Amino acid sequence: MILYFLRHGQAEPAGHGDDAARRLTVEGETVLKAAATLWRRLNLRPDVVLTSPLARARRTAEIVCEELRLPSGPTADDRLRPGAGWSDLAQAMAGHGDARRVMFVGHEPDLSAAAAHLTGAASIRLRTGGMACLEFYGIPEPGGGELAWLLDPDLYGDTEGD
Repeated sequence: MILYFLRHGQAEPAGHGDDAARRLTVEGETVLKAAATLWRRLNLRPDVVLTSPLARARRTAEIVCEELRLPSGPTADDRLRPGAGWSDLAQAMAGHGDARRVMFVGHEPDLSAAAAHLTGAASIRLRTGGMACLEFYGIPEPGGGELAWLLDPDLYGDTEGD
């Protein structure tokens, strides 16, 4: 099984209104669309894209689905809101039992913490717009995953900010 962890793209500054409504910036969208070239070269083909319902994560997931021409759009799940742990992600994934490649789109430090927990790494850091790919020989379990690759957003553009 393969799990992808994608931190949302660059978003509007925090502290100006409703955090859940913060959208991606124009630059954030541009950088994610530029990343699609690399994603396609990696043959990134998630069976399902599960996303936090917050606007910035939801739009990031929509860009993934559009740019990779996936047959279906993302599925928003409240369990991926900020503060989500691996158990929340696992429960969200359980509803998609046939999926062998699952992408989670969400927030920090949640995604990095889940990836570190699953691989047994001391830490993994996902910058804004960064993505990690974990591989498992069976069912994803803590400590049972292998970090196959980690994409830093510098590979596809400048993503300073949150």
